[in-house]
Amino acid sequence: MSRKYKRKGKSKFLMIEGYVMRSPAFRALSPNDKAAYLELKWRYDGLNNGRIGLGCRELAEALQSSKDTARRALDSLMEKGFITKAKASGFNVKNRTATEWRLTEYSSDVTGELPTKDFMRWQISDFSQAHQKDAQAHQKDTTPPKIPLNQLHRRTTGTVKPISAVSQAHQKDTYSITMGGEADAA
Repeated sequence: MSRKYKRKGKSKFLMIEGYVMRSPAFRALSPNDKAAYLELKWRYDGLNNGRIGLGCRELAEALQSSKDTARRALDSLMEKGFITKAKASGFNVKNRTATEWRLTEYSSDVTGELPTKDFMRWQISDFSQAHQKDAQAHQKDTTPPKIPLNQLHRRTTGTVKPISAVSQAHQKDTYSITMGGEADAA
């Protein structure tokens, strides 16, 4: 059975492969970016990859957001490798054409190009909001001072002070920290 088929009527559905959702690029997408990705994927019918027409204004209407937000979402999807621009938009007196996109997880139906899956090669280090000076300062030795084991797990009274001023956990890992450890040998 061929993977290419036309969607008809109410039997439309979207399927996102597990490797796509688990990729660092997908996890780095904002909610607007993910909604834009779903809108593009919704317009893919199995035969039109490379001809998926979607302009910023149309996407903004679908996302119920501004045109700039839609443009940023498309730019983010391109930067992370989920989509490529197959044909730029055009406007003249006789006609207007929207930008045509290609989802990189599928082969192109226009050129026959195989799937590139560029988003699988995207690394989180490619995306940095920190200023260069801040990044260099954070690269210095940030090991916390050695604290005797008997002082690590003791009852405290009053205000608890941090061991060091430098954050000891990455922001995305803070949800998985649990309380516990070795008990005092008192």
